[in-house]
Amino acid sequence: MNSESAVKEAIDDRGPITFAEFMEIVLYSPNGYYTSGSPISANGDYFTSPSAHPLFGAMLAIQLREMWRLLGSPDKFQVVEQGAGNGVLAADITDFASNLDAEFGTALRYLAFDVAPPPDQHYQVLPLTELPKDITGCLLSNELLDATPVHRFEVQNGKLLEIFVGHDGAEFIELLQPPSSTEIERRLTPFLNQLSNGYRGEVNLGVKDWAEQQSTILHSGWSLAIDYGFDRPTLYRPERETGSLRTYYQHTLGQNPLRHAGRQDITAHVDFTALDEAMTAAGFTTTGMTTQAAFLSRMGIESTLDQLRASALPRPEKRANEAGIHALVDPEGMGRFAVAAHSRNVGSEGLSGFSDHASDPTDLLPDVPVLKPGRHINLTGPQQGGGYFEVQSLEKLFSDEP
Repeated sequence: MNSESAVKEAIDDRGPITFAEFMEIVLYSPNGYYTSGSPISANGDYFTSPSAHPLFGAMLAIQLREMWRLLGSPDKFQVVEQGAGNGVLAADITDFASNLDAEFGTALRYLAFDVAPPPDQHYQVLPLTELPKDITGCLLSNELLDATPVHRFEVQNGKLLEIFVGHDGAEFIELLQPPSSTEIERRLTPFLNQLSNGYRGEVNLGVKDWAEQQSTILHSGWSLAIDYGFDRPTLYRPERETGSLRTYYQHTLGQNPLRHAGRQDITAHVDFTALDEAMTAAGFTTTGMTTQAAFLSRMGIESTLDQLRASALPRPEKRANEAGIHALVDPEGMGRFAVAAHSRNVGSEGLSGFSDHASDPTDLLPDVPVLKPGRHINLTGPQQGGGYFEVQSLEKLFSDEP
């Protein structure tokens, strides 16, 4: 049964379903978007920071090494990455870790997981059913929470209504009904009098369960979540009247999630206030939050860019690598993503990626890693099938315009 048929069956069985239920089916059912195909590739619908350039993984490896040292350099330091896709980030981090510090490379135990590990893996990716418990190390996720199913709402005459999904015999349709959860009302009531008639947005209730799961995996160490989103007051700004929900289908950004069921990606900005509340309730302590550009800067990415420019790489390769690095720190694109850190059962020491007073880590850097064909995407080259990635289109993620 394909995703569209599964949604229709759910609606037939239960009547209109919440958008969160719709999103769960079209993204994560056996024939859903994330369980079939390869969305992160030159033929897929989008690229991510790990696929843009291996320096993303290298900078994270530097931060992980600092965590390992803050824990007393244990013989085993485990990293659990959820939403690992085809394992590009895992491969980049583990490749770089051994060159960075042989002792750290030996201690590092990197475990990558995904809802449906693809066959074409760059690193062994395991199913989520094998997640460990009580590790010492770090939990890592990159662009995972934005794909958590969300509830949608609309304001009508000062009243909050939830957007459900139904079927009229020909296509999926939206239906407005009272909210399915009091938590939706709790989050939005402080902003309701500022929101115009017809205002739409999203509420992620699943982050609570996710945070509780993190507490069972991690005994001591840190959690790093990298994603696009804002704190709650910014997320529900009056100007963001169409919400933050976006779709991606064949490299095209859209806003109609009821089309191409199971064949397009659906994402929504992360409510980092909700994440912080959920992690605190699950026993974590807030370490800090910053932008991806600031985090990578503190890890020394500018120095590596200087090394790359001074290298003997042929000009086309140098240009391709520079494009990938610039995409990571673009203030109108991925550089604007948030990096949120939380700790559990560790001391009060801060992390360099979140401190403007940290020591410069560039003396640790070995040779700068460069794009590997087949693992990373050349943003200056043609896609398979023709055309080029439109890097500048990433700024639309943060636009308040439709």
